[in-house]
Amino acid sequence: MQVILESYLQVLEAAGQRDLIALYAGALGDNAVERYAMFLVSLELSAHTAERRLALTRARDHGLDMDRVAVATAERTIEKAFEALPPLHGSLPSIIALQPPPNPHELLLLRSIEWTTYNQSTYTTALEQANVILRYFLASGRVALAKQLLDMLPPELAAIAEPEEMATEYLHYRQFFDIWETLDKVVQAQALEVARMNRETRLAWLDDYRGIIDKAHDQITKLLESEWLVTDVERPGGNRQRRELIRVRQIYVPELIIRLHSLLVGSRHYIKENLTRALHLANTVADSRYKLYEDFVNEDGRRL
Repeated sequence: MQVILESYLQVLEAAGQRDLIALYAGALGDNAVERYAMFLVSLELSAHTAERRLALTRARDHGLDMDRVAVATAERTIEKAFEALPPLHGSLPSIIALQPPPNPHELLLLRSIEWTTYNQSTYTTALEQANVILRYFLASGRVALAKQLLDMLPPELAAIAEPEEMATEYLHYRQFFDIWETLDKVVQAQALEVARMNRETRLAWLDDYRGIIDKAHDQITKLLESEWLVTDVERPGGNRQRRELIRVRQIYVPELIIRLHSLLVGSRHYIKENLTRALHLANTVADSRYKLYEDFVNEDGRRL
């Protein structure tokens, strides 16, 4: 009977009869969840979000555990994407160079998070998977994709407190993107300066410019003086996670330091105290309490 059902499911899939697949998959007993999940994985990028949600809902309508189907589908989709994507090793990526558009494998990884964000009951799994995907995109230098993923996630994920290490890692990513947004605003503020400003306009511009630079300074300093993405992972797969987090730090900690230093020195003619701040930043980098200098060296000891 199982063989007959499986054969019929394959016929339904080939014919595009998506509304019937959950019905017959539900009759497969112990294999029902995994079999329907594999069908959902096969949709890849062909189905938009509403179609995916409807297909997942059909699992519940036909007696399947919708949460188990969602988790299994997300896990298998992530596995499929990672099989096709390059591993994280070798030289660190440039985040200054113009980034190419996302390829289908990156989009599949990005959209894998949809399966566990439809229902609050799978948000904890979504948080774990979001960290994995954010870590990969950032360690690959794909900042825009990581930000796109963050924007897709429900705000409730930031309120999850357990497991603490997982929750902290996610909050650290949000902290980084708050800084990234502030740095973009600095560039926008700089572009608003024009040579022929009247005194009142210039004072207003300078006040805004000072405020956004102060914010960038405070946010970056707070990140540098905290244990941002520092972890002592002691569990299966922990060494891989630790290597990936070190790689992320080695890409972005030096970048944030260089950008902040450039901002402070470049604005010293408008904000005189920023030169002193730039000198203090050098002291922070050299401070043995924070060990920021370690992020300027690859794990194999080569200078970046």
